[in-house]
Amino acid sequence: MQENFSFMFYNTENLYDTTDDPEIMDDEFTPGGKLRWDEKRLDDKVGKIAHVIAHITAPDAPSIIGLAEIENRGVIERLLDALKREHITGYGSVHYDSPDERGSDVALLYDTGVFRVRESFPVPVHLEGIEERTRDILHVAGTTKNDAELHLFITHFPSRREGTEKSERRRYVAACELRNETDKVFSQDPRANIVIMGDFNDTPDDNSISDVLGARKSFSDIVPAQLYNLLYPKQEKGLGTTFHERWLLFDQIIVSGGLLLSDKIGFDTGDADIYNPRYLLHFDKKGNPSPNRTYRRGYTGGYSDHLPVFLKTRLK
Repeated sequence: MQENFSFMFYNTENLYDTTDDPEIMDDEFTPGGKLRWDEKRLDDKVGKIAHVIAHITAPDAPSIIGLAEIENRGVIERLLDALKREHITGYGSVHYDSPDERGSDVALLYDTGVFRVRESFPVPVHLEGIEERTRDILHVAGTTKNDAELHLFITHFPSRREGTEKSERRRYVAACELRNETDKVFSQDPRANIVIMGDFNDTPDDNSISDVLGARKSFSDIVPAQLYNLLYPKQEKGLGTTFHERWLLFDQIIVSGGLLLSDKIGFDTGDADIYNPRYLLHFDKKGNPSPNRTYRRGYTGGYSDHLPVFLKTRLK
Protein backbone atom coordinates (compact mmCIF):
# COMPACT_ATOMS: atom_id res chain seq x y z
CA MET A 1 0.00 0.00 0.00
CA GLN A 2 1.32 3.46 -0.90
CA GLU A 3 1.24 6.49 1.38
CA ASN A 4 0.97 10.11 0.25
CA PHE A 5 4.07 12.21 0.84
CA SER A 6 4.10 15.81 -0.37
CA PHE A 7 6.35 18.84 -0.50
CA MET A 8 5.53 22.53 -0.59
CA PHE A 9 7.44 25.81 -0.69
CA TYR A 10 6.08 29.22 0.23
CA ASN A 11 7.70 32.64 0.33
CA THR A 12 5.57 34.12 3.09
CA GLU A 13 6.42 37.78 2.35
CA ASN A 14 7.98 39.10 5.52
CA LEU A 15 6.70 36.86 8.30
CA TYR A 16 8.14 39.07 11.04
CA ASP A 17 7.32 39.51 14.70
CA THR A 18 6.47 42.97 16.08
CA THR A 19 9.61 43.45 18.19
CA ASP A 20 12.52 45.61 17.04
CA ASP A 21 15.71 43.56 16.81
CA PRO A 22 18.68 45.97 16.93
CA GLU A 23 20.84 43.49 15.01
CA ILE A 24 18.74 43.58 11.83
CA MET A 25 16.81 46.06 9.71
CA ASP A 26 13.29 45.26 10.91
CA ASP A 27 12.20 48.68 12.22
CA GLU A 28 9.30 48.96 9.76
CA PHE A 29 7.81 45.75 11.17
CA THR A 30 6.96 47.26 14.55
CA PRO A 31 3.83 49.02 15.83
CA GLY A 32 5.60 52.36 15.51
CA GLY A 33 7.21 51.60 12.14
CA LYS A 34 5.98 52.86 8.81
CA LEU A 35 4.02 49.64 8.18
CA ARG A 36 2.26 49.83 11.57
CA TRP A 37 2.94 46.12 12.06
CA ASP A 38 1.17 45.00 15.24
CA GLU A 39 0.07 41.79 16.97
CA LYS A 40 -3.34 41.81 15.32
CA ARG A 41 -1.86 41.97 11.84
CA LEU A 42 0.76 39.36 12.69
CA ASP A 43 -1.83 36.93 14.07
CA ASP A 44 -3.96 37.42 10.96
CA LYS A 45 -1.04 36.72 8.66
CA VAL A 46 0.11 33.66 10.59
CA GLY A 47 -3.43 32.30 10.46
CA LYS A 48 -3.57 32.85 6.71
CA ILE A 49 -0.26 31.05 6.10
CA ALA A 50 -1.49 28.13 8.23
CA HIS A 51 -4.71 28.02 6.17
CA VAL A 52 -2.69 27.70 2.96
CA ILE A 53 -0.58 24.90 4.42
CA ALA A 54 -3.72 23.09 5.57
CA HIS A 55 -5.29 23.14 2.10
CA ILE A 56 -2.50 23.08 -0.50
CA THR A 57 -2.23 19.28 -0.70
CA ALA A 58 -5.62 18.40 0.82
CA PRO A 59 -6.93 16.10 2.12
CA ASP A 60 -3.44 15.47 3.56
CA ALA A 61 -1.20 18.22 4.91
CA PRO A 62 2.27 18.54 3.33
CA SER A 63 4.95 16.25 4.71
CA ILE A 64 7.80 18.69 3.99
CA ILE A 65 7.33 22.48 4.05
CA GLY A 66 9.98 24.93 2.90
CA LEU A 67 9.50 28.56 3.94
CA ALA A 68 11.20 31.85 3.03
CA GLU A 69 11.18 35.31 4.61
CA ILE A 70 10.97 33.96 8.15
CA GLU A 71 12.40 36.33 10.76
CA ASN A 72 13.15 33.95 13.61
CA ARG A 73 12.19 30.83 15.53
CA GLY A 74 9.53 32.78 17.39
CA VAL A 75 7.37 33.24 14.30
CA ILE A 76 7.87 29.56 13.45
CA GLU A 77 6.44 28.64 16.84
CA ARG A 78 3.47 30.92 16.23
CA LEU A 79 2.91 29.25 12.88
CA LEU A 80 3.03 25.79 14.47
CA ASP A 81 0.43 26.94 17.01
CA ALA A 82 -1.76 28.23 14.17
CA LEU A 83 -1.44 24.87 12.40
CA LYS A 84 -2.74 23.16 15.54
CA ARG A 85 -5.86 25.30 15.22
CA GLU A 86 -6.17 23.84 11.72
CA HIS A 87 -5.93 20.37 13.36
CA ILE A 88 -2.42 19.83 11.98
CA THR A 89 0.05 18.56 14.56
CA GLY A 90 3.27 16.60 14.84
CA TYR A 91 5.59 18.95 12.97
CA GLY A 92 9.24 19.53 13.71
CA SER A 93 11.21 22.50 12.45
CA VAL A 94 14.71 23.39 11.30
CA HIS A 95 15.86 27.00 11.29
CA TYR A 96 19.16 28.89 11.55
CA ASP A 97 19.58 32.63 11.89
CA SER A 98 21.32 33.86 8.76
CA PRO A 99 23.58 36.90 8.22
CA ASP A 100 20.95 38.60 6.04
CA GLU A 101 20.83 42.26 7.03
CA ARG A 102 17.02 42.22 7.15
CA GLY A 103 16.96 39.00 9.18
CA SER A 104 15.08 37.19 6.43
CA ASP A 105 15.72 33.45 6.73
CA VAL A 106 14.58 30.17 5.24
CA ALA A 107 13.18 27.33 7.35
CA LEU A 108 11.85 23.80 7.11
CA LEU A 109 8.82 22.20 8.75
CA TYR A 110 8.41 18.43 8.55
CA ASP A 111 5.92 15.79 9.65
CA THR A 112 7.80 13.79 12.27
CA GLY A 113 5.55 10.82 11.63
CA VAL A 114 6.85 10.29 8.10
CA PHE A 115 10.28 11.99 8.02
CA ARG A 116 13.23 11.77 10.40
CA VAL A 117 15.99 14.39 10.28
CA ARG A 118 19.51 12.94 10.37
CA GLU A 119 21.47 16.18 10.08
CA SER A 120 21.02 19.81 9.10
CA PHE A 121 23.23 22.83 8.57
CA PRO A 122 23.24 26.23 6.89
CA VAL A 123 25.29 26.73 3.72
CA PRO A 124 26.72 30.29 3.61
CA VAL A 125 26.53 32.29 0.41
CA HIS A 126 29.77 34.28 0.26
CA LEU A 127 29.11 37.63 -1.41
CA GLU A 128 31.70 40.40 -1.62
CA GLY A 129 31.48 43.03 1.09
CA ILE A 130 29.65 43.01 4.41
CA GLU A 131 26.96 45.24 2.92
CA GLU A 132 25.96 42.35 0.68
CA ARG A 133 25.11 39.81 3.36
CA THR A 134 22.39 37.40 2.30
CA ARG A 135 20.51 34.41 3.67
CA ASP A 136 22.08 30.99 3.91
CA ILE A 137 20.92 27.92 2.02
CA LEU A 138 19.42 25.29 4.34
CA HIS A 139 20.50 21.66 3.85
CA VAL A 140 18.53 18.99 5.69
CA ALA A 141 19.22 15.26 5.28
CA GLY A 142 16.97 12.54 6.59
CA THR A 143 14.91 9.46 5.88
CA THR A 144 11.27 8.89 5.04
CA LYS A 145 8.97 6.43 6.73
CA ASN A 146 9.88 3.78 4.15
CA ASP A 147 13.64 4.39 4.56
CA ALA A 148 14.27 6.53 1.51
CA GLU A 149 17.18 8.92 2.07
CA LEU A 150 16.36 12.54 1.18
CA HIS A 151 18.55 15.60 0.82
CA LEU A 152 16.47 18.77 1.08
CA PHE A 153 17.72 22.23 0.13
CA ILE A 154 15.68 25.34 0.94
CA THR A 155 16.92 28.54 -0.67
CA HIS A 156 16.06 32.18 -1.27
CA PHE A 157 18.42 33.72 -3.80
CA PRO A 158 19.33 37.45 -3.59
CA SER A 159 16.56 39.75 -4.81
CA ARG A 160 16.29 41.93 -7.89
CA ARG A 161 15.56 45.00 -5.79
CA GLU A 162 18.49 46.95 -7.24
CA GLY A 163 17.79 45.81 -10.80
CA THR A 164 18.13 42.51 -12.64
CA GLU A 165 21.55 43.11 -14.18
CA LYS A 166 23.18 44.61 -11.08
CA SER A 167 21.96 41.78 -8.85
CA GLU A 168 22.57 38.93 -11.30
CA ARG A 169 26.11 38.28 -10.00
CA ARG A 170 24.73 37.67 -6.51
CA ARG A 171 22.35 34.98 -7.74
CA TYR A 172 25.21 33.49 -9.76
CA VAL A 173 27.21 33.13 -6.52
CA ALA A 174 24.22 31.60 -4.70
CA ALA A 175 23.71 29.11 -7.53
CA CYS A 176 27.40 28.17 -7.42
CA GLU A 177 27.21 27.50 -3.67
CA LEU A 178 24.07 25.39 -4.14
CA ARG A 179 25.61 23.45 -7.03
CA ASN A 180 28.73 22.78 -4.94
CA GLU A 181 26.56 21.27 -2.20
CA THR A 182 24.58 19.06 -4.58
CA ASP A 183 27.84 17.91 -6.20
CA LYS A 184 29.10 16.87 -2.76
CA VAL A 185 25.96 14.77 -2.33
CA PHE A 186 26.30 13.24 -5.80
CA SER A 187 29.98 12.42 -5.15
CA GLN A 188 28.87 10.23 -2.24
CA ASP A 189 25.86 8.76 -4.06
CA PRO A 190 25.19 9.49 -7.76
CA ARG A 191 21.63 8.18 -7.32
CA ALA A 192 20.90 10.44 -4.34
CA ASN A 193 17.36 11.75 -3.82
CA ILE A 194 17.59 15.54 -3.86
CA VAL A 195 14.77 18.09 -3.59
CA ILE A 196 15.58 21.79 -3.97
CA MET A 197 12.79 24.24 -3.17
CA GLY A 198 13.04 27.98 -3.14
CA ASP A 199 12.47 31.48 -4.37
CA PHE A 200 15.29 31.90 -6.87
CA ASN A 201 14.42 35.44 -7.95
CA ASP A 202 15.18 34.07 -11.42
CA THR A 203 13.13 32.02 -13.85
CA PRO A 204 14.06 28.50 -15.05
CA ASP A 205 15.52 30.07 -18.22
CA ASP A 206 17.85 32.45 -16.40
CA ASN A 207 21.58 31.81 -16.15
CA SER A 208 21.68 30.98 -12.43
CA ILE A 209 19.16 28.14 -12.78
CA SER A 210 19.65 26.85 -16.30
CA ASP A 211 23.44 27.11 -16.63
CA VAL A 212 25.07 27.46 -13.21
CA LEU A 213 22.81 25.12 -11.27
CA GLY A 214 22.27 23.08 -14.42
CA ALA A 215 18.59 22.32 -13.82
CA ARG A 216 17.33 20.60 -16.94
CA LYS A 217 13.98 21.53 -18.49
CA SER A 218 13.39 18.32 -20.43
CA PHE A 219 12.46 14.96 -18.93
CA SER A 220 13.00 12.80 -22.00
CA ASP A 221 16.27 11.26 -20.81
CA ILE A 222 16.56 10.98 -17.03
CA VAL A 223 20.11 10.66 -15.64
CA PRO A 224 20.55 10.02 -11.88
CA ALA A 225 23.23 12.60 -11.03
CA GLN A 226 21.50 15.50 -12.78
CA LEU A 227 18.93 18.09 -11.70
CA TYR A 228 15.48 18.61 -13.28
CA ASN A 229 13.17 21.60 -12.93
CA LEU A 230 9.66 20.26 -12.29
CA LEU A 231 7.99 23.67 -12.60
CA TYR A 232 9.37 24.54 -16.02
CA PRO A 233 6.28 23.19 -17.85
CA LYS A 234 4.16 25.72 -15.92
CA GLN A 235 6.32 28.55 -17.20
CA GLU A 236 5.85 27.21 -20.72
CA LYS A 237 2.12 27.71 -20.19
CA GLY A 238 2.67 31.33 -19.15
CA LEU A 239 2.11 30.71 -15.44
CA GLY A 240 4.11 32.23 -12.61
CA THR A 241 4.34 32.63 -8.85
CA THR A 242 4.97 36.37 -8.52
CA PHE A 243 3.96 39.41 -10.56
CA HIS A 244 6.26 42.21 -11.79
CA GLU A 245 4.41 43.74 -14.75
CA ARG A 246 3.95 40.12 -15.83
CA TRP A 247 3.86 36.71 -14.17
CA LEU A 248 7.32 35.31 -13.36
CA LEU A 249 8.11 31.79 -12.16
CA PHE A 250 10.58 32.55 -9.37
CA ASP A 251 9.45 29.78 -7.00
CA GLN A 252 10.54 26.37 -8.19
CA ILE A 253 10.98 22.73 -7.20
CA ILE A 254 14.06 21.05 -8.64
CA VAL A 255 14.81 17.36 -8.11
CA SER A 256 17.56 14.90 -8.91
CA GLY A 257 17.27 12.26 -11.57
CA GLY A 258 17.77 9.73 -8.80
CA LEU A 259 14.50 10.83 -7.20
CA LEU A 260 12.68 10.62 -10.55
CA LEU A 261 13.98 7.04 -10.89
CA SER A 262 13.49 6.08 -7.23
CA ASP A 263 11.95 2.72 -6.34
CA LYS A 264 10.79 4.10 -2.97
CA ILE A 265 9.24 7.46 -3.89
CA GLY A 266 6.91 7.62 -6.87
CA PHE A 267 5.53 10.59 -8.82
CA ASP A 268 5.10 11.97 -12.31
CA THR A 269 6.68 15.21 -13.50
CA GLY A 270 3.17 16.67 -13.77
CA ASP A 271 2.61 16.20 -10.02
CA ALA A 272 4.37 19.51 -9.32
CA ASP A 273 2.20 22.61 -9.57
CA ILE A 274 1.43 26.17 -8.46
CA TYR A 275 -1.28 26.63 -5.84
CA ASN A 276 -3.46 29.52 -6.99
CA PRO A 277 -6.98 29.43 -5.53
CA ARG A 278 -8.96 32.64 -5.94
CA TYR A 279 -8.39 33.77 -2.35
CA LEU A 280 -4.63 33.97 -3.00
CA LEU A 281 -5.21 36.39 -5.89
CA HIS A 282 -5.94 40.10 -6.18
CA PHE A 283 -7.84 41.31 -9.23
CA ASP A 284 -7.40 44.82 -10.59
CA LYS A 285 -10.18 46.91 -12.16
CA LYS A 286 -9.70 45.08 -15.46
CA GLY A 287 -9.90 41.68 -13.79
CA ASN A 288 -6.18 40.92 -14.14
CA PRO A 289 -4.85 38.73 -11.31
CA SER A 290 -1.73 39.12 -9.19
CA PRO A 291 -0.81 37.71 -5.76
CA ASN A 292 -3.01 38.87 -2.88
CA ARG A 293 -0.19 40.42 -0.87
CA THR A 294 -0.10 41.78 2.68
CA TYR A 295 0.67 45.35 1.61
CA ARG A 296 -0.35 47.05 -1.63
CA ARG A 297 0.07 50.83 -1.31
CA GLY A 298 -0.89 50.25 2.31
CA TYR A 299 -2.08 47.34 4.43
CA THR A 300 -4.52 45.05 2.61
CA GLY A 301 -4.46 41.99 4.87
CA GLY A 302 -3.56 39.58 2.08
CA TYR A 303 -1.37 36.50 2.14
CA SER A 304 1.90 37.00 0.26
CA ASP A 305 3.41 38.52 -2.87
CA HIS A 306 4.22 34.96 -4.00
CA LEU A 307 2.10 31.91 -4.73
CA PRO A 308 3.21 28.62 -3.16
CA VAL A 309 4.32 25.58 -5.15
CA PHE A 310 3.96 21.90 -4.30
CA LEU A 311 4.86 18.37 -5.33
CA LYS A 312 2.75 15.33 -4.54
CA THR A 313 4.56 11.99 -4.28
CA ARG A 314 3.85 8.53 -2.91
CA LEU A 315 5.94 6.36 -0.60
CA LYS A 316 6.10 2.91 -2.14
